[in-house]
Amino acid sequence: MAVAERTYVVSLKAKEPLRIGTKKDPLSASDNPVARVGSKLAIPGTSLKGALRAEIERYLIESNATGNAAFKPCIPGSSISPDEGKLVGKYRDSLGSCHYPCTDRKCRRDTHPICPACYLLGAMGVPGFVKVPFLFAEVPTTELYSARMDRATGTVKEGTNRPYELVPDGTVFTGQLTVLLEDPLVSWKLGQARTFSEHTGGDAWLKDTPKEPEEMVETFILARLKAIKRMGGYKSKGFGEVEITVTAK
Repeated sequence: MAVAERTYVVSLKAKEPLRIGTKKDPLSASDNPVARVGSKLAIPGTSLKGALRAEIERYLIESNATGNAAFKPCIPGSSISPDEGKLVGKYRDSLGSCHYPCTDRKCRRDTHPICPACYLLGAMGVPGFVKVPFLFAEVPTTELYSARMDRATGTVKEGTNRPYELVPDGTVFTGQLTVLLEDPLVSWKLGQARTFSEHTGGDAWLKDTPKEPEEMVETFILARLKAIKRMGGYKSKGFGEVEITVTAK
């Protein structure tokens, strides 16, 4: 009963300077360093996963012509701003990220289904089918300065001239993404609804319309990775345009 997986090499090329910051390292000379693991520049798996989830959510919203509630992505968090509230109709009608099992005493088996985005990437209490990697590059960083101008005097405001690191355009980051196709031990197969023992709505979006693993991989994972066009901070300053390619290993 071997687990069936497929591995892909993800390559991300920075088409503009790229900056994914991290906490200040006391051993670094920079006030605002970029993310590293050891000596290697890195795009953390959390950053790539967040960008991938955003593209999956966009696809789910744009392709859900029937308004099927089970096909809508969830709304993580317990509260949202008034501006975010305007999007509620496009997302789940109730707040809260997907989770398993349901801890509400009033829960029924058809409540709290796991949305497609969480089906793929994982939800609280249940893993998903996609293991998102860290991406690494071995190139030197560049340092720039950021300063705030005092409009009254026309000079740089005292204490605001600080260096920050960036990754130069042309840098290529790579990593290996893994997709679970089937796990016979728990009877999970990509594209089919899973069976859960606790109260949950489960994978309601797949119960009546299962999908082939190839369609799931191409439509919901590979195409969505390639759709990521911007990452990191300082986008208003001309940073962050990227190009992603994915090849089967």
